[in-house]
Amino acid sequence: MKKIILISILLVQIFLVQSVMGEYTGILDIGNTQYPPTGMVAGTTGLGTEEQCYYDSQCNSGYCKADENNGKKYCVSSANDCVYDGNIIEAGTSECISTDTVGTCSDSGTFSTTLCEEGKHCSGGVCVADTQSQDNSNSGENEAQNTPASSIVIGTLSNIEIVQGQTKKVKVEITNNGERDLTDVKLSLEGLPLAMYKISDESFSLLSKGEKKYSYLAFAVPEKNEIKIYTIKLTASAKDTSGVSISDSETFLLKVLPSEESKKEVNQTYLNYTNVLSDLEKKINQEKLSGNDVSEAESLLIVAKQELGEVKKKIDKGNYYEAIQLMNDVASKIDQIEQSLKQVDSESNNNSKILWFMVYAVAIVVVALIAYYFYSERNKTTIFSELRKKVTEPEEDKTSVSYKNIKDAKFREHAKRVHQYIKNLFKKDKSGFGYAS
Repeated sequence: MKKIILISILLVQIFLVQSVMGEYTGILDIGNTQYPPTGMVAGTTGLGTEEQCYYDSQCNSGYCKADENNGKKYCVSSANDCVYDGNIIEAGTSECISTDTVGTCSDSGTFSTTLCEEGKHCSGGVCVADTQSQDNSNSGENEAQNTPASSIVIGTLSNIEIVQGQTKKVKVEITNNGERDLTDVKLSLEGLPLAMYKISDESFSLLSKGEKKYSYLAFAVPEKNEIKIYTIKLTASAKDTSGVSISDSETFLLKVLPSEESKKEVNQTYLNYTNVLSDLEKKINQEKLSGNDVSEAESLLIVAKQELGEVKKKIDKGNYYEAIQLMNDVASKIDQIEQSLKQVDSESNNNSKILWFMVYAVAIVVVALIAYYFYSERNKTTIFSELRKKVTEPEEDKTSVSYKNIKDAKFREHAKRVHQYIKNLFKKDKSGFGYAS
């Protein structure tokens, strides 16, 4: 009977141990059993992150994970977080576990360490190069030298996109990074028409050392605004307490996108350009049949048709911004083709005028030659007639001519005598009176 009682007591003790130690596996290994930490009762809930635990149920929907350094267990929020020397390292991050060692917890929860090379130390979870340190008397001086007396900085501004007819507001951060207070702080913007933007706070009377202030840029794009990219420059200027002027600038892009109405216009313009190029191609072929040189216009037409094909691809993909840029190039090519064809027509007309001028000139020369020919023939007939007349004249005519010449000579001689007689008749004597005898 005593043996039965002892066995019953022993079984009760074993059952009590099982309830305390957790799940009974069938083997009671006292040497490897991990007991709850001091001051903690097994099965208690309500423990948070970084507190020691024994079961997951103690960690407020968290997880109880062993320390990689000492084996103690701590509550963590993620099953893949790591614990080292009581410090929780989140999955996918690194921390300094000593001055020269980086502890890394992978995304899957695997912990590893990296020893920094000589001349480097751990800072912010990475190994960085050591800097030469000076004594404490110079450290403050160096720090002061690295900090500018006056400084104003505009926060980085990202490029923005706005659809025609819409608005957008952008926050701007202005910081005083210098050692002096700043006064008369002003913001100004370049690269955009005044009607398209407004600065909420264009000026601040004071920006103290280390202080940050904020302003807003409000952009409004008109419905019919050109589809383009604006390069915008925002400048912050100020004066420090000693009167020195300082400034900082930030440049960003504003891209105007087409509205739905503009997209419809793009589609219609594409169809119009397709018809225009078709008509120009017909005209080029007609000029070629006429024998005119249209090689320049033909080359431009090939390029324009290729660009218009790219426009169609952009439209099909919904990229209307680039489609519009390409259509501007197509419009330029169309103008060049039309100018080239006008030049061809002008040269053709000039060539026609030259041809007609040459025809007129040849006709005039031919008429002149014909007239000269008939005139020459007439003169020849007259000369030959005179010669023939002289040759066939009878001898008595020659005698008649000779007689006539002799008679004329006698008449001239008689006339001379009469003239001399009259002259002598009126000649005065030596005394000046009367007539000479």
